[in-house]
Amino acid sequence: MKLYKLYERDYTKINSEHEKKLQEKFEIYDKRKGIKNTKDDPRNNEPEFEDRKFLWCHNSLFPNNYLYHGELEKLDLGYESTCFKDVIDKAKNENEIQKYIKDNRKWFIPASIYKEYNFGNHGAYLFNEMPLGTEYRTDYALLGKSSDGYSLVLIEFEKANVPFKIKSYDEVSESVRKGNAQIRAWKKWFDSNRGYFLKSIGFTEKGIDIPTSRIYYCLVVSRRDLMNDVDKDLRSDICFEMNNTKILSFDRLVDNILKLNNGY
Repeated sequence: MKLYKLYERDYTKINSEHEKKLQEKFEIYDKRKGIKNTKDDPRNNEPEFEDRKFLWCHNSLFPNNYLYHGELEKLDLGYESTCFKDVIDKAKNENEIQKYIKDNRKWFIPASIYKEYNFGNHGAYLFNEMPLGTEYRTDYALLGKSSDGYSLVLIEFEKANVPFKIKSYDEVSESVRKGNAQIRAWKKWFDSNRGYFLKSIGFTEKGIDIPTSRIYYCLVVSRRDLMNDVDKDLRSDICFEMNNTKILSFDRLVDNILKLNNGY
């Protein structure tokens, strides 16, 4: 099943003699026996940024979806956080937010959701519009590894500038209802199709097996100043009832961007 590339180039390919020599250098290092000194790893000590990025991406499980942590060092996170807040302040719908992210390849914005979880420190990947069979497609998906193995987060974006709850009623707004319904549909689909998904997406052939307990769901909707204490209690109740589910405001992503100085 085809997966969207995050980058303009195809990192599965070696494009020059220079990259060929870099790869050979890395393979010599990688095949060394015993404890390796990471300072000797070409992925860390090559002087050129693009060379380091090539080595990290090319030698990952999904080269075109690997989140190279070195890119974060080049960002002014304060500026990026402010810019994203300005986008969501003005956005009339989620498509305007998605367009900003995708047109500018600001993948660190959805990837900042890693800050809500405790995996990704041993490898972090982002998939744009990951298909769930032919029935569904996520906005984003995060694949991350920790000492427990791989975990997966399926992400749905809804409108930003909408209330969380209908006033005077203990009912969520249309955008929250729509997002929750989408996640419930994904959950139901996975009950019967987990094995098929892992195989069709290419996880199984790479030795990745993700149990249901490590498949998470995240809905991003509404704004912090549009939620009162009652709304927050209702959000907590929904997350409790919908196992492995988080509901974040878009302001939480603004905050998380500022936390990316220490990686995903």
